[in-house]
This record gives sequence, C-alpha cells and structure tokens, in this order.
Amino acid sequence: MYFAPYMQYVGSMRTVAFAGIIFLLLQGCRKEDGPARWDVDVALPLLTTRLTIGDLVPDSLHAVGSDGTVTLVYASELFAVDLDTLLGLPDTTFSYAYAMPLVGNDQFSLPAGFPVISQNNLVRFALPQVQLTRLDIRSGDLHVDMRNMINSTVLGQFGIPTAQFPDGANTLSVAVGPGSPGQPALGTVTRDLAGTRLDLRGPTFDQVNSLATNVAANLDPEGSGALVTNQDSVVVQVRYNNLVAAYARGYFGTSTITRTDQESRLTLFDRFVGGDLDLDQVSMRVHVENGVGMDIQVRLSSFQAYNSRTGAVVDMQHAIMQGPINLDRAVDHGNGFAPSQYQRVLDNTNSNLDAFIENLPDRVRYGVEIQLNPLGDISNGNDFLYYESRLAADLEMEVPLTLIAADLTLEQFSKPDLPGDAEHPGIEQGTLHLFADNGFPFAARILLDLVDEEGNVLSTVPVEGSVQAGHIGTDGLVNAPVRSTVHAPLNSAQVALLYGEARLRTRVAFDTDPQYGHVRVLDTYAMDIQVTVDGTYMVNGQ
Repeated sequence: MYFAPYMQYVGSMRTVAFAGIIFLLLQGCRKEDGPARWDVDVALPLLTTRLTIGDLVPDSLHAVGSDGTVTLVYASELFAVDLDTLLGLPDTTFSYAYAMPLVGNDQFSLPAGFPVISQNNLVRFALPQVQLTRLDIRSGDLHVDMRNMINSTVLGQFGIPTAQFPDGANTLSVAVGPGSPGQPALGTVTRDLAGTRLDLRGPTFDQVNSLATNVAANLDPEGSGALVTNQDSVVVQVRYNNLVAAYARGYFGTSTITRTDQESRLTLFDRFVGGDLDLDQVSMRVHVENGVGMDIQVRLSSFQAYNSRTGAVVDMQHAIMQGPINLDRAVDHGNGFAPSQYQRVLDNTNSNLDAFIENLPDRVRYGVEIQLNPLGDISNGNDFLYYESRLAADLEMEVPLTLIAADLTLEQFSKPDLPGDAEHPGIEQGTLHLFADNGFPFAARILLDLVDEEGNVLSTVPVEGSVQAGHIGTDGLVNAPVRSTVHAPLNSAQVALLYGEARLRTRVAFDTDPQYGHVRVLDTYAMDIQVTVDGTYMVNGQ
C-alpha cells in the first residue's frame, strides 16, 4: 500500500526522458546520420504525498468516533427468500370446447345469432400448499383464443364476474370469421392484468384458489346462420401468463424451505492476503426482517467464516446456533405493511466472534432451515404478502481498529505505463528511493514481485530497508512520526519483463510492536512520503 507512489513514478518516466533530451540539447550535440541513442543517468525527485487512514480503509467502510478512534463498519446480506419461493404463480391454461351433438352424418341449419356456447364455469388454480382467497395482480396477461370451425362469423365473450379490472370492465370480446373443420378460423384477444383484483373464493364465496368465469359464443346476428354437422365446433382457450402478485391473502400452508452449503460474499478483508490480526473488541448484529404476514421459524444449521486464500474455516459458537429464531408475522395496514424485526448482537463476551473475524474471511458459509407457519393456520386464512414483502437476514459488523498485527499483508497489482515499448524501451534500469515519516503505530515491509497473468512469480525485486512505526507514548498513542528510507533497484532484465506481459505485485506487510499490545488507530494518523529515483534512461533519436 505504501509503495503506491511507485505507480506514479513509472507514469512520470516520459517527463524524465524529456528532461534528459533537453540536457543533451543544451550541450550542443552534433547531428548524426540516422537515429541517435544515449544512456543518461538522472537523479530526480518524483513526488511528495501523504497517506492517511482513508488510503488503507475506504471511507465507505470506516467511521470515526468522538475520540478520533477508527472503526470498520460493514453490512452484508446473509440470505433472502424471494416472492417466487413464498408464492409461485404458475402459467395456467383453461379450455372451453363446444361440439355439435349430432349423430352420424346428420346436419341442420342454425339461425343467425344462435348461442353455440353459454357456460358458467369454476376454474381452480394449481397452488400446492397455498389456499388463496384474494390475489391482486402487479403484472401479467390474460389471453383468450377462439378457434371456429363453423361457416359463420362467431362473436365470443369471456367474463370474470368476481374480478375488478382497473377500468371497471370484467369481460373480453373476440370476433372470429367463418371456418371449417379442415381450416379453422382463429381469433385472439389479450388483456393486461396489471392492477386487477381477483376474488378466488368462487361464486359462493366459501372456496379457495377458485375463479368463477363465464364463456359465451354466438353466431353473428348480422349473418345468415350456418349449416352444421358433428364435425363443426367452437373452442375457447384461456391462458393466464406471467402472473406476479401485488398482494395475496389466504393460508400459505405449513412448509419448510431448506438451503444447505450456501455462501455469502464478504468483501471487508479483500485486500488482505496473509498474516495475523488480533482484535481487541468486535461486534456483529444479525438482523432478520419478516415482511410476510405469517409466523416463520428460522434455524441456522451452520455458520462459518471461510478464508478461500488459506482454506481456513471457523465455526460460529453462539446460542443463536442452538435454537430457532422465532419471527412474528408482519402487520397488514391495508395499503402497506410493517415488518417484524429480530436482532441479536454477537461479541467477544458471548461468542467466538473475534476468532471468526480474525480468520479474515472472504466468504460466510451457512445452512438454513425456514419453516413457514410452524403452528399451522392460526390466522384463520389471513396470511398475506405484498410484492415488497421479504424475508431477509443481514449482517452488520463493527470492528474498532484497536489491534495487534503480525505480518498482516495488503496486496495490489498494476501494469506500469513505461515510456517507449519493448522494441524501443525508454528505461534501462533504475532505483527507487522512498523516504517515509510514519505516524502510524505499525511498521511496514514492502515486497515487490513481477508476475504473469496467472500470478506466477517471474522475478522478485529486492527491497532494502523497511518503514518503522511511529513513536508511541505512555498513553498508547503515536506522539511523533519516525523517518525511514527504503530502496528498490530494478535491473535491466526486470525492466524488460515490465515491457512485456509482466505485472507488478506490491505487498505491504504490517507489524505492531508486541510490547504495546493492542494499539489504537486514529483518523489523525498519517505518513508523509517523498520519492526520488536514480535511473539510466535511453534517449532515442526517433
């Protein structure tokens, strides 16, 4: 992390090479035939900068207390149960067919306007475990297809008496031209169901998942009627597609959702690649929100901190692992809801949370069992959910930066923008000098490697010296910065690798002095850095 100014150094090489050219021009160089080439040794200051806690920890991940102490603050979703899991609404198709009740080759003439279909029906949605009495549609379509094999235009209607459409209507009409058994005529009408309310209690208001409908089809009253046989028929097909609930009410059943071997990404320690961290205090809130109108019981079968870089796993030890989390149902306000909340605080006193976090996990592994309505239909069919309802668990961590660090390592990759190219390099070799006035309570060692795209080490750049920790007073706080010097020479072979496909991997390993135990990090701490470079640059006449 502290070697980040090196990236600015390599980005400044074109300026240095230009300075070398100016130097040669001032010496009155004689013009040569063809491109000229010189080796120029230059020692120049590159930059002066200050590193603060914001360079170590992004502003979005830390908070500052009234005493200046820095605390890491991190929130992440553990799991969430979506609407489709709680209430799946499948695409549903119903067919209403009418064929002429004639025997053999009988035929007879139907007059204009004759009602070939007139049916009241009760259709039932296939919703296993769920018994709905009301369904408000957020989105979805109703398609009515009519296939006519009679030699007359047929006028059809499909109605849902217990539906409330936004425009007040509840009937769809479709007209289909004359057809025959060999070449049926087809007609389709589509209705957007957004904003529609369906009463699913049936015509007597004592059923569930049931929808009263009526279907009618008449020969065109303006036509001339039709001669029909037992091959002639009219078929009406109704499809409900892509239904998404805005609101649902009923009994959602007693069922169990089991999820094993789940992982949640944890990005708090992504930049750390090794070493040991000993924290003085740490806390984590497990927050569960139930926005569904039914009682829910949650059991954590496993809860682990997993470090994929080392393979280390730490199992959570807390009472939350021993019994269920009982969640009250949300409260329905008629036009919205108030979710129920559950929260438990884990810390050093009631769990092994310090070891859990000190594993520097980048994954949280868990298994969870969610039981819906564990006590059955105690709401008497008044479970509910809104489109915005959710069952979700979140983690919120607070890690005060009062710590002991042992070889705690940050990592960064970069591709230096060198002057010239591999065929005409602008740099031959050089040594970077870093002068640091360190006001942080930890020392730092810098490690540089040239790696390929897969991270395999091609060459190691030797780094001479280290950055010493600031001077710590009797109160455990840094009262004066300490100056250190670090040197990093790059030979010609390493420079050649950088002109190729190699990347620069910078690692900074932090250490605190064991005699001070846990040291506090304040937002006022800083490191002042000056960077200079000695280098041999190639001045190319091209």
